[in-house]
Amino acid sequence: MDLCIHTFKLSCITQEVLYPVNRFVFLILLGTAIMLHFFWSRLSFFFFLSLVCKCASNNDTPVVTSSGPIRGKIVLTRSGSATAYLGIPYAEPPVKKLRFQKPVPRQPWSEVLEATRFGNSCPQTSITGLPDKDIWVANTPLSEDCLFLNIWAPHPRPSRPVPVLVWIQGMGFITGTASLDIYNGAILSATENVLVASMNYRLGALGFLHLPPDAPGNMGLWDQHLALKWLKDNIALFGGDPAQLTLVGQSAGAVLVGCHLLSPLSQPLFARAVLQSGVPNAIWPWKSPQEAHRDAIMFSEQVGCAKDSDSAVVSCLQEIDFGHENFTQLTLINSLTTDGDFLPGNVPNLLDTAILQGKPILTGVTDDEGSAFVLLMYSSTKTNGGILTWEQLLQGVTITMRRGTKKEVAHTVAQKFSEANHGQYRLAFSQYMRDYFMVCPLVELAAKIRKARKPVYVYSFSHHPSGSGWPEWIGTPHGAEIPYVFGTMVSATNRSITEAEEALSRQTMSYWAQFARGGCMAATLRT
Repeated sequence: MDLCIHTFKLSCITQEVLYPVNRFVFLILLGTAIMLHFFWSRLSFFFFLSLVCKCASNNDTPVVTSSGPIRGKIVLTRSGSATAYLGIPYAEPPVKKLRFQKPVPRQPWSEVLEATRFGNSCPQTSITGLPDKDIWVANTPLSEDCLFLNIWAPHPRPSRPVPVLVWIQGMGFITGTASLDIYNGAILSATENVLVASMNYRLGALGFLHLPPDAPGNMGLWDQHLALKWLKDNIALFGGDPAQLTLVGQSAGAVLVGCHLLSPLSQPLFARAVLQSGVPNAIWPWKSPQEAHRDAIMFSEQVGCAKDSDSAVVSCLQEIDFGHENFTQLTLINSLTTDGDFLPGNVPNLLDTAILQGKPILTGVTDDEGSAFVLLMYSSTKTNGGILTWEQLLQGVTITMRRGTKKEVAHTVAQKFSEANHGQYRLAFSQYMRDYFMVCPLVELAAKIRKARKPVYVYSFSHHPSGSGWPEWIGTPHGAEIPYVFGTMVSATNRSITEAEEALSRQTMSYWAQFARGGCMAATLRT
């Protein structure tokens, strides 16, 4: 086999001195950091290639799927046209006795489904206190009846089947929706002649409560699995190649993509995977089954469902009305666990087996993954030039490691990063966050894949957008690449992006599409 491997050199802290992290702190920061980047970078962006023309028209010819006939709408971009099929229900509403259960396929329909609007978003809370937060706030009604998928196909239909990129959004397992404008697949589809798909999945306690057997856990993963099966069975009807499905995810979404790589159930459903700023062997997404069970009991007590048995707890939880005022409580459950079913083993063993499957993997990070976390934890850095003290560095390292970690360990880690960055404590903390949470597990994964002589491609995204209203030291933070992948660089001002930025987005879309087509990327990724 010809191996097309592109790697980049990174320095990592030694894993021996690190302990599992304080997950809750990191997950909240993780979701917020992605939003924060777009709040400031949004100032420099204007519509790239125009998002979607408001004057969309219905596509008169329905697609007859295994679920029933579906009619989409034609949308225009400056790159061409795409047909959007929005709000396709792939599962029955997971309510009452179906709450906390594996998803049940949607009953077929006979009348034409007008798939011209996004479906509901899954129950979630919005992280507040930041400017322009609306870009990441769910833009459709919140409801447990939220299991919908979306497809964008080139228009007119390609003469031969084309690859499919399936997007799984991140945001820390507690917020996010596939309907956000930043994830609109029309431009990518029209520009690169590929299909783009996305889906909603259950979040927080509704998606990840672990009280087996009555609540098996990882329901959000099972949702995605069912959506993938639907796409595998039906995507050819939309012009896609069912043998060329590529999963794409960012941050927590990348971890979820990694879980499908690990799962023997999902492995037959796709050909390749793109993991942007997240890998399944990272420490932060996981809790042991025992820890997940403990958290589920604590959650049930907080919502008034303390019972004598797990079965009684689940029955009680299935009757609760999780109205908007209770959505915050759902975020108390925010982790994955090995459940013996979807993930039938521990992560290291599953990873070794998955690598032997040989699915090509594209993965990478931004240059400054940790910078936004610094700003979120220490708001004073917005106005003081990014200055941190030694005490703040030590505090930041300590609270993002496992509670109870010896102070000597945190001190050693902080000291090592301080020395490596010549006493610049803000940069030291940023590098620590980047390496610990993102880079080190990525390097570990890529090294294992390379050792097995399987195809892996590693990128580093380093562009700092022009016209940013946020500190220059932010650099290229967590999530910076997302609008370049979709071509959806949006602005609230009349500032236009530079020609270089437009070219970069075109190039990024080309890279992702080229990977989905199965091409060797080593030469182009070095440019």
